[in-house]
Amino acid sequence: MAKELKIAVWNANRLHQKTQVLKMFLQTNEIDVIIISETSLTDKHFIKIPHYTIYDTKHPSGKGHGGSAVIIKDNIKHHFHNNCNQVNLQATIVNQTINGPFKLSAVYFPPKHKLTMEDYTEFF
Repeated sequence: MAKELKIAVWNANRLHQKTQVLKMFLQTNEIDVIIISETSLTDKHFIKIPHYTIYDTKHPSGKGHGGSAVIIKDNIKHHFHNNCNQVNLQATIVNQTINGPFKLSAVYFPPKHKLTMEDYTEFF
């Protein structure tokens, strides 16, 4: 029997400043996976959430803007697949295998960059 996953999506705009709100949201709503864009995490700004694994892709400049993350409960069978760390695209991809394999992707395209069909097909 397939397990129903509760998946949320959020454009965080500086995730490290909203960690407590995120923890409360995950717990209150029993979220299994959250896909986050615009995390703005750096090597100095990181988060930890009990019982969850956090996969993130920072902006290549190392500065606190852009970025993406997939946060998934530890009890869900999964593994890191890939990431893309470019100025015009930050993406984090995780494979979950609890209901058969499928990819969970958090993607951030900065608005000042144009997404070409080549970018799209290369990534997806």
